[in-house]
Amino acid sequence: MAFLLVIIPLYLWGLVMNQSGQEVVQKQISESMASRVHFYLTSLETELTRLTRLKLEYVNDDDLLLLATVPNQLNDYERTRALLSAKSKLYLLKSSSPFVENVKLYIPSLDRSINANNFDSAMPPEELEDILNPAHMKSPIFGMGEKLLMSGVYPDAVYAGRPPVLAIEIQLSRPEILRSLSSMAEGEGGGALWMDTGGQWQIASGVEDSLLAAFGEALRGELLNDSGESGQYRLESAGIDYFGASEFSPLLGTTLAVFVPAETVLEPLNKHRNWIWGESLVALLLAVVFSYWIYRFIHKPMRRLITSFRRVEMGDLSVRLYHGNQDEFNYVYNHFNHMLERIQELIHEVYEQQIRSQQSELKQLQSQINPHFFYNTFFILQGLVRMREHEVAERMLHHLSGYFQFITRSGAEQVSLLAEMKHAWSYVEIQNIRFAGTVTAELEPIPQGWEASMVPRLIVQPLIENAYAHGLENKLAEGMLRVTFREEGADRLVIGVEDNGESLDDGELDALRRTLALAEEAMEMTGILNVHRRLQLNYGPAFGIEVSRSELGGLKVLLMIRREEGRQP
Repeated sequence: MAFLLVIIPLYLWGLVMNQSGQEVVQKQISESMASRVHFYLTSLETELTRLTRLKLEYVNDDDLLLLATVPNQLNDYERTRALLSAKSKLYLLKSSSPFVENVKLYIPSLDRSINANNFDSAMPPEELEDILNPAHMKSPIFGMGEKLLMSGVYPDAVYAGRPPVLAIEIQLSRPEILRSLSSMAEGEGGGALWMDTGGQWQIASGVEDSLLAAFGEALRGELLNDSGESGQYRLESAGIDYFGASEFSPLLGTTLAVFVPAETVLEPLNKHRNWIWGESLVALLLAVVFSYWIYRFIHKPMRRLITSFRRVEMGDLSVRLYHGNQDEFNYVYNHFNHMLERIQELIHEVYEQQIRSQQSELKQLQSQINPHFFYNTFFILQGLVRMREHEVAERMLHHLSGYFQFITRSGAEQVSLLAEMKHAWSYVEIQNIRFAGTVTAELEPIPQGWEASMVPRLIVQPLIENAYAHGLENKLAEGMLRVTFREEGADRLVIGVEDNGESLDDGELDALRRTLALAEEAMEMTGILNVHRRLQLNYGPAFGIEVSRSELGGLKVLLMIRREEGRQP
């Protein structure tokens, strides 16, 4: 589309220039036709003016007037010689112009006519009447049937009704006029027309009878230019468009016109226009082919690359691109695939580092058995044995053995939530024996369906241990420890551990919150921070630990996990 938007203005500019050129050519053709009409009309005027002058000289010739006025005073020999001389002069007039077909001299006193081609004994009455018609004598040319005639009389007093002494008739050559008109027509289908403005006669060449009336009417109508200037126009007849040029001759009282079919005149231009349309179609085809080539070899591979980048942006690193051509896109695709492979390697390395870090933190947490708790437990156990509290001592040994068994078994990194809570409850039972009823522990049952969910090892017991160590250690009576569960949606569980210790102030609580927020940057790892880090490594940043002040008065720790079904090791 961008290619076409650039090409179309240039193409339209070319069409406008071609149209302008076509109009110029049409104007030049019309001017050429008008110039040709003017040339031929001028030639006719020159020739017919010369004939008019010779006509006047003949009717005033002394020898002819002598023959016409006193024929009876001449003997037969003189009369015969005068007739032969007149005939010779008429023949000379006829031969002086190709436009003259015949010349006749009418002598009323002899009641006969002299013909340049032969001898006539008498002129037909209708022909004599046309010659002596005052209207015809005023007109340079008049028609009589198929003939075009020029006439002259002596004396001019005939206009007053007096009979003439001498009358001359010049018959113009219709074939020669038609030949001249034919030479004016240009190209196949062209025609020329010569007519008087009164519509008494007309000579046409190359114009069919069906079109002659239309052309004559057009010339006598609004297209007729009486000013003597060239008239150029276009007219339509019988569904055909014509170029026309005409000129009126005031001297002859006639109009000369030439008509050429527009299709014939404009045929070279039409061919040129057809070539332009053909070139346009080829250009459009090339634009389509070029656009398809751009789409296939540039746009389509680029779109595949962008789509692949979007998939990578969504976290899909399994995308691979392959290109069959050995071009720039093949190079880009190969490096794109290499980049994804390298990213996967780096992610795998980081993931392994996180797993190793989680394992090391678990090992560290497992190794962090509080010596004070260890010593106190065995000291209490020793006291129970000495006081022969065998049942309590046996219960103490049962919970202690389960506690150390869970701590020292390092093969599994994840356990079921039920196993994790049993271990935490074993620790609570040991502490209950140790504190001898000064601390009351409340443990809610695990919500249905969560017992088999797999969780990281040692995530609840360190929080309970922290509650005893920092919140309930100095409690002499009425100590309270509470472990609760709250489901958030189908796959999220919040485990709460809270106490009613009195030693926590707001400053320590804010410091603990900041430590959890900067867990990744912390160098020293405590129990709560260790659990928080491992939960985020396992579930993501949306999970972990949040701390606040409990309604009981002490610290409240909320531990958030996600449901992950698995088989308990």
